[in-house]
Formats: sequence, C-alpha cells, structure tokens
Amino acid sequence: MSTAKPRAWPPRTTRARATRPRPPGKQTAQIPDAVTSHYTRLLDDSGIMPLIDAELGPRPGPTGVPIRAVLVCLMISIHHSGKATLAQAWRLAAFCLSPTARQQLGLDPDRPPAHDPHACLADNRRFYRAFDRLTSLLDPARHDRRTRLPQHEADLLATAWEDDDPDHTRKRNLLQDLATALVLTPVRWSKGRGYLAEFGGDVGIDTTATPVFARPPQARRSTGELLASTEITAGWHHSAGNDPPEYGYSATLTVAARTRPALGSFPQLALGLVLDTPHKRIGANAITTLKPLATLGLPTAFAVADRAYTDQQPGHFAQPA
Repeated sequence: MSTAKPRAWPPRTTRARATRPRPPGKQTAQIPDAVTSHYTRLLDDSGIMPLIDAELGPRPGPTGVPIRAVLVCLMISIHHSGKATLAQAWRLAAFCLSPTARQQLGLDPDRPPAHDPHACLADNRRFYRAFDRLTSLLDPARHDRRTRLPQHEADLLATAWEDDDPDHTRKRNLLQDLATALVLTPVRWSKGRGYLAEFGGDVGIDTTATPVFARPPQARRSTGELLASTEITAGWHHSAGNDPPEYGYSATLTVAARTRPALGSFPQLALGLVLDTPHKRIGANAITTLKPLATLGLPTAFAVADRAYTDQQPGHFAQPA
C-alpha cells in the first residue's frame, strides 16, 4: 500500500486570491480629482501616448478600456499604496475614483456594483486585457508569460532582448524611450518652475535590485526537468555588501546630487532609469541614462559612480561619459 500523502484539493490558491477582484470595504478611500488630474497631465505631457497609439494602430472589435486610463491608475496606485499592481490599480479605478474622473479617463462613469461579483469580474477582466494589449505590443519575444517554460525554450526567447534583429531592437528602443519620457517629465516641470536653479550638474549613478514576484528557475519534482522563471530575462542581483542576492532585475538610476550641502537646495530627482538583466551592460545602461540630459539644458559637472563602473574598460563607461 502506498504511504504517499494525498494531494490536497483544492490546490493552494493563496497568491491567486490576493489578485482576485474584491469589493470595497466600508472605509474605502476616495481619490481626490486633483490627484487624478495631476497624473493624467504627467502622462499626457510625457508624450508617450502618441507613440503607443502609433504602435498599436487600428484594431478590430470593441475599443475596450483605454490604455491611458490603465497607466494613470497604475501611477495613482503607486501614489496611494506604494504598489504598482494591476489588482490594486483596478480596485482604485473601480471604487475610488469619482464619476467625473472616470469619465475624463474614458471609463464608464457608473461604477460596477460591488454586490455583483459577475459585474466586478467582467470589469476587472476588461481592465487587465487593456494592459495585456500594451505588453503584447511592446514585447520583443511574445509568449504566454503565465506559464513556466522549459529552460531551453526560455533561453531562446530571451535572446530577443539582446540580439541584433531590427524589429527586436526597435521595440527595445521604444520601451526605453517610453521609460525615459516618463522619468524626465517631472524634471522638465521642475526646471521650468525654477526648482533646479541651484543644481550644479553633479549626478550620482548606481544600480539597485528590483525584485520580482516570479520564482527563480527550478527543477520539476516529477521529471527533474529545469523550468524557467516566468520572468525569462530576470536573474540574481548581487550587491556589493553582505546582503543575500535578490531575484529580479537591476535598475540603473541617475539622480541629481550635490557635492556639499552648502551648494544650495533642489529636489534630488531621478534623471534616468534603465531596467535590465542583472550584471549586463552596466556601463552602457549608465550612458543611456546620461544621454537624454543633454536635451534639457542642465549644467554638467561631476558624475559619481562606484567600482561597478570604474573597474570596467574605459570604452564601456569612462570615455563615453
């Protein structure tokens, strides 16, 4: 007789339950219209929506939820809760925005009835499908990201993020252009309002870990086959200190800095951001964050970096910088 323990049924759904649409609680916070207008203007001033619409082109069928509304709600989610998750963004869009704000974002002014789970689920699916349109459009290696592929198949797909294929290169550059435009919009606002008048041009450059929810590659218990992570281009980020490595991506950040506090006061804004596989293209990513600064007319002075940059060959970072 087998002594194996029977598998529990239903299977564990803790993580799945966390992303299910939930009705609002009794004390649901309402998002002020001023906050919604602020992030809507930030998105519009960045100029990324014309780029996305041109890439999307005409599509058959119903228009669905506007991608612009989803992106604004994600930014509101970060502002309100510190989380950039679709589950939280949908909940804020469905139950925490005023009818006026919903209408300005192209959403139905009438909220889905919280007591009707079917209506909530349908509204939630429409919200998710809008974001899926955007990620599918900009993905150089389109595949089902909800399935863990065998490692050798994932490795083939991951090459689309590094090869020289013209279409793959164009999409990678477009993704970076979208990120750069979003990051530099508050910088342009601050410069126009005089907040950077005392900025001397010193910048700090560093790379920090950006963990993901996805699990790292691991072997299947039954066959021993190595399964890749759902984040096929993620990896282990090792910091210079004694902290354990984190699985995810590396974010190269360039920030406005000062050499001495007496040099004046100004917002230490992020001036550039590149997200990439850990420990790859370290110097090139830093240069990518520096190049757009030339278009802002800001002064230039010292660039402070650690050994991850100074230990490289001069052609990778020092000479281009």
